[in-house]
Amino acid sequence: MRWHGNRYHEHWTFRRVKWPGMEEAEDYGQITGGKSSESQFKELKATGSIDYEGSTVPDEDDAVRVYYGFTDDAGESWEGPVVTGFLELGETDLDGSLVSGSADLSGMLTVAASTGPGYPLTLPAGTPTVETAAGFLRALGLVVNAAPSSHRLSSAHTFERDEKWLGIANWLLSAADFGSADTDAWGTVQMQPYVEPTERTPSWTFRDDETSVFFPSVTVRDNRADTPNVVRLWYEDDNVGLYAEARNDDPRSAASTVTRRREHQLDDEVTELSGDTPEKMLEALKAAARKRLLDNSTRIDYVEVHGLFIPSRVGECGLLDYREAGVEQLGGITAKDVEFGLGGETTHTMRRLLRPDFKVTTAGEVVWRNDA
Repeated sequence: MRWHGNRYHEHWTFRRVKWPGMEEAEDYGQITGGKSSESQFKELKATGSIDYEGSTVPDEDDAVRVYYGFTDDAGESWEGPVVTGFLELGETDLDGSLVSGSADLSGMLTVAASTGPGYPLTLPAGTPTVETAAGFLRALGLVVNAAPSSHRLSSAHTFERDEKWLGIANWLLSAADFGSADTDAWGTVQMQPYVEPTERTPSWTFRDDETSVFFPSVTVRDNRADTPNVVRLWYEDDNVGLYAEARNDDPRSAASTVTRRREHQLDDEVTELSGDTPEKMLEALKAAARKRLLDNSTRIDYVEVHGLFIPSRVGECGLLDYREAGVEQLGGITAKDVEFGLGGETTHTMRRLLRPDFKVTTAGEVVWRNDA
């Protein structure tokens, strides 16, 4: 399939999906457009909205599946799902026998995010984490594809009374080193081991040549403004008061005090500290300051690529090779926004993590001590 070039006979289809059986039913002809938004950092992973105008409003009790299709320059046709979820109707305008309005779209995980056990739930040691998480969501009617895992809880764990099933499932998945529950375009819940996207081979390449599917404009940003370059910690008990700091004064670092020419401070008070003398405790506090600085100094570069729809997935790896702008960046696709219109205009947000490798300097002092 050619994702670049001309697209003919483009069409959007909005199909009713029966809940909880997930059988497809009739198409909604009254839905005129909308958009979807997927994010690795959203609890529901997929949200969006639709607009409608016709003789009836779409159904809120069943789900809807959005399809996009077209024919390429070679005459090959493609159609595939974009998102599946439930509609939540807002205001409806009545004009005689016609109705119009908009509705929010919530991904299938909303089923697990809106209900919970209602009582403190204790899972005993030895509970199979992934199998149990999948079982909880299947019991709600969701279709789940879970990778096999032998991980079990090493000790009992109790969830608070107000915890929802999705939060419980995600805690269990995290314990097994899985990513949080996700959904694909069909609405199937995916439970898979977490793999940093940039450790994978790129699934999609955005290159400014004859195969390009992106528009000649990208947006870049990073988290440098939010990255501390000085950490200051304080510890105090009945016998001693200690101060320690860790600094990023390395001119090679974009967030350092040298590069930015000002401090961006993170300060905190430590309540537990090892060591049987003030001097040993001070060394422990300096080590804690150093670790805090490094932990908060991972640089995150973001790039937003705007273009035509492709069947990419959040969590995949993408490569931007924008030669005219001199930008080449490998990143994990953390978000995908799609407009339900011509070309299916899509914005991919890709993230690259740069682990800290700067030189850290530490200092500190015993501010006061009680030797009595």
